[in-house]
Amino acid sequence: MPSLPSQSAFASPPRPLALAALLLLATSPAARAQAPAEEPAQMLDAAFGEEAETSLFAPIPRWEATAPEPAPEVPGYLTPGSPRRGAGRNPLARPEIAATPIRRGLAPGAGPLPAATERAVGMKLGADQLSLSTEIVTGQGGWQRHDTRLGWNVTRGADPDSEIVWSAAAGGNLAAAGAAEQTGEAVLGYRLRPHDIVTLTTEIALAGRYTFATQNGLAGSLTPRVKVVADLTQPLATPWRTMLDVSLGRQVPMVGRDIQTNGTALLRLELPTP
Repeated sequence: MPSLPSQSAFASPPRPLALAALLLLATSPAARAQAPAEEPAQMLDAAFGEEAETSLFAPIPRWEATAPEPAPEVPGYLTPGSPRRGAGRNPLARPEIAATPIRRGLAPGAGPLPAATERAVGMKLGADQLSLSTEIVTGQGGWQRHDTRLGWNVTRGADPDSEIVWSAAAGGNLAAAGAAEQTGEAVLGYRLRPHDIVTLTTEIALAGRYTFATQNGLAGSLTPRVKVVADLTQPLATPWRTMLDVSLGRQVPMVGRDIQTNGTALLRLELPTP
């Protein structure tokens, strides 16, 4: 028959005071110092886990496209290569002004043609529709005070392609010796094309001149003119552009009977450049 364990084999359960003592000992600094330290790998895993959890549940940033700022507007007159004039362009654009030098009687040597009676240098600004010219005129020989003057002239004309021909001019000159002079001219005419290569223009010009001197005063003239311009390039079949310009006029003074008839004929040969 087996023997029963003795009463000493069954230990009595620990009392509450004993349990409290055991808990204090476990949480004391000495017990924590004796406990093995956490490994660095476990600490890194814990930190990575907390960071991953934070980034996982963090709000996702929302990207919104922003409209680009408009570039500053550059004025048309400052833009390289922009046109300087024309309809619908910048009103502050500087217009192009054609400049043509005036040179008369300045040939270096004498030619077969008769020498000019005067020499002149100056500048003409603008096209045919509106031009301003000024020049200094002197005699062909040595400098003479009585034949030296400073002249100016402003001309305004119609469109070259218009059927109605008109122009107005005002000018004058200031002589080095003598009285100053003021001039004016008005022209009105009509242009027609009786043929494809012929242009016929009839016009009448009224010109006046006033000299600031008591003995001369005001003088005027009326001049009817006829001009014929023929383009002979196609009939002659030449590479040169051939133009024949013929003009005939009769100047009738307002006072007196000094009637003058003048005519010109000019043949122009122009080689077009590519």
